Amino acid sequence: MRNNFLQVAKIFFNPETLIPFIIGTIFLSVLGNAFTQILFNIFGTTTIAAVGIALGSVLIFLFSVWFLAKSLSKMRSPEINLGKSSPQKHKGLVLLVSRDEPCRKAIEYHFPQLEYCWLICSSQSLELAKKLKEDFPKLKILDPIVVNDIYDPLEFYQVVRKIYNHLPPGWTVKDAIADFTGMTAQASVGMVLASLSIQGQLQYTPADSINGQLTGHSLSPIEIVLKEQLSQGKN
Repeated sequence: MRNNFLQVAKIFFNPETLIPFIIGTIFLSVLGNAFTQILFNIFGTTTIAAVGIALGSVLIFLFSVWFLAKSLSKMRSPEINLGKSSPQKHKGLVLLVSRDEPCRKAIEYHFPQLEYCWLICSSQSLELAKKLKEDFPKLKILDPIVVNDIYDPLEFYQVVRKIYNHLPPGWTVKDAIADFTGMTAQASVGMVLASLSIQGQLQYTPADSINGQLTGHSLSPIEIVLKEQLSQGKN
């Protein structure tokens, strides 16, 4: 709530452009003087009346900021996905490891159906991958797969294809889903290309934000669905 209060206060005092700010300030000054004169006519011009009017104005301002901050906090929902659909829960998850928060969000989303998880990481994120394996002991997680060149999409492509080629017995490609949120853009490209080549399912775990500022938390995963569009101009 405190962050919302400070953000709303900044909205009140932040001059986005000079001329509109000056015009608005003059208008508010004239309006304020007129309103103050009306209050003096009603309550008198004594010192007590002036102090009461000043305190009342401050209280009204603070209440307005608090009310707007509370309204914004109610309007914000971390589960809003802008009309996109969340994936069905899967038995398997192929995950790029870079940050702790989105990885945990992606894993926990697929509980209780999730059985297997493949962690693809770099040498820098290897310790995080090991920590995730320790924190989810009920999941069948093999040793993290370390990619040598995080800027080589072909290496990620080959790693993901190898995972899908060695799924648990009885599994099909549809039993697993790949999350391309973490690591580099090249990593995401390699994973996406590998998944699309076998018609695998894809998701990403978006970051949460308030007024364009990241909160450090993640929203629920969003599924990437490619629908075949038929041309209306077919002969």
